[in-house]
Amino acid sequence: MAILVAVPALAAGQVSVQGGLLVGRAEHRVVDAGTLVAASGTLFGGALAVTMGERFQIHGEALGGPLTSAATPSLEDHDVAEAQISGGMKVRPWLILESGLSFRSFSNSLARQHWTTWRIGAETRVPLGFENVTAVLRGYWIPLVSVSGLSSPDVGLAAGVGVDWRGRRLDISARYTLERYDFAPSNGAQRLEELSTFRVRVGMWWPRTGRAKHSA
Repeated sequence: MAILVAVPALAAGQVSVQGGLLVGRAEHRVVDAGTLVAASGTLFGGALAVTMGERFQIHGEALGGPLTSAATPSLEDHDVAEAQISGGMKVRPWLILESGLSFRSFSNSLARQHWTTWRIGAETRVPLGFENVTAVLRGYWIPLVSVSGLSSPDVGLAAGVGVDWRGRRLDISARYTLERYDFAPSNGAQRLEELSTFRVRVGMWWPRTGRAKHSA
């Protein structure tokens, strides 16, 4: 249905494209049987967004990098790689409904673990009183999670907060995001897993526009 509604925007040429570069810091935390294992590192990647008219956007991004533990190098050090695609529909000037898929892998020299998730949620945008500067709040429920080698978690949630500055062509944003997954207890022990990221994105719009855009 969203595609059918967006077709008139495509026909009228009301389409703009944004390409951007991402750099961020991530921390991966796993609590299993009461033991905390944490690793962090710097991530690099890119993003692409297509906006159709004033209401619809498709957004994709990919990024990755090495994560190392605070202790001496060990098998807990691993690489993370992620790709995601999402669609958004603006239902109010300040409210955007979103849904998307994420594909993530954690790997070291011995094994690779794959995650596939589907999320639904919303984004709220609040002007901060400065020209073209907006605060962003996000919340997602993650009802479908597939993890290789593990049963699916009982609970999957994500939340984010950030700030955007938008010019006629240049777009700069900063985001902090936290994902949390609670697995069912097994043999009296429960596994909890979190991934937090802080990302900065610099993007360029084509064609140049004076309208405020929504980009993930």
